[in-house]
Amino acid sequence: TDRWNTIASFVPGRDNKSCRKRWFHTLDPGLRRGPWTQQEDLLLRHAVERLGHQWSRVARLIDGRTDDQCAKRWREALDPNIDRNEWTVEEDARLLDAVRDLGNQWQKIAVKYFPGRPGIHCRYRW
Repeated sequence: TDRWNTIASFVPGRDNKSCRKRWFHTLDPGLRRGPWTQQEDLLLRHAVERLGHQWSRVARLIDGRTDDQCAKRWREALDPNIDRNEWTVEEDARLLDAVRDLGNQWQKIAVKYFPGRPGIHCRYRW
């Protein structure tokens, strides 16, 4: 913590927590970016089976991925509860209404109008 306080003293307008988060979630050269591998997906599935949605603990088991990356990958791609059915004509009409109602707030649209579909799926469908 003292180290992050020292670092923050060199970054105007930022505290130790924001500097630490920026490092661990963005700047750390050990971070993996880009597409997930099949092996990473398998590790994530097993980690979620064991630990549930304790994303910090899950991320420790997947080298180079952050808790945010793990949570997002699970919510948007791997969660077995995701509705993967083809979009219906009725859903397309509902999506038009939803965008009129909420604009491009995709997560809110998904929760309110499409339980089981992630916000990113609504955005891609749009």
